[in-house]
Amino acid sequence: MKRTQRCMAWLLMLSIMLAAMPSVGAQAAAKPKTMAHAYYMIDAESGQKILSSHANKRICPASTVKLLTALTVLDYADLNQKIKYTRKLQKKIPSDASALNLKTGRVYTVRQYLNMLLIVSDAGSALALAEGTAGNVDDFVDMMNDKAEELGMKHSHFDNPVGLDKGSGYNQTYTTAADFIKVAKAAMEEPIIARIVAKHKYKVQPVGVKKSFMIKNTNAFYGTYKKLVKNRKYKIIGSKTGTTRAAGHCLVATAVDEEGNTVICAFYGNGGYERLYKDIRKLLDYAFARY
Repeated sequence: MKRTQRCMAWLLMLSIMLAAMPSVGAQAAAKPKTMAHAYYMIDAESGQKILSSHANKRICPASTVKLLTALTVLDYADLNQKIKYTRKLQKKIPSDASALNLKTGRVYTVRQYLNMLLIVSDAGSALALAEGTAGNVDDFVDMMNDKAEELGMKHSHFDNPVGLDKGSGYNQTYTTAADFIKVAKAAMEEPIIARIVAKHKYKVQPVGVKKSFMIKNTNAFYGTYKKLVKNRKYKIIGSKTGTTRAAGHCLVATAVDEEGNTVICAFYGNGGYERLYKDIRKLLDYAFARY
């Protein structure tokens, strides 16, 4: 009888221990292998880190900088403010920058420039917004750095609103993944920016001009993701790309699952675009499996 009771006690204890242990499916998956200079991934609501790599390594952010440009503009400018796109401004666009080659003499609103800035990464829009907001690019850059300081970015500095870096003679634009994830989070908390970066296309109607033109998102990750994942459990709701020789291929991506869990990943790749998209997918799969 005593032996039976002892066996029952051991079985009870064992069952309690097993119940307290996580199941195999609930255990954390192995950290994905990626080809990156650095990356940082967070839960968007709490800001809690999910995963990172070389988080404090100094990197070049390329055109992901335009998220900070947009945040800075929204602190000072009115969305309906009109800014003329001049020939003088166009001449300031570096030859290696992404540009729509807008017609000079046309007038656009701040809202329209923000759409062109973030959807097709237009350098002309970045410069127009800088001059229209601060009067000149240099003063606007000071405002960008003030915004970076406000966001708690202690290891970053910017010397242009476009995202150009040392490869184009702009030696004082640098950041870290741990710093830039703060820009990404702040940008997605700004409704105007969040709506823009989620768009696949946008019709631009210059002020006082009947003829409009359509711009399409240059980020192929939207389409690539659908091909890579058949049974999608989350969807991409916003992103910003960037590419320079010094930066590599960069992508700030935001995704949400069916329960509303939202993940933001700032990824600075050290491979081609195809590898970039695969690595981002691996990281997002890892993150949402945790939920």
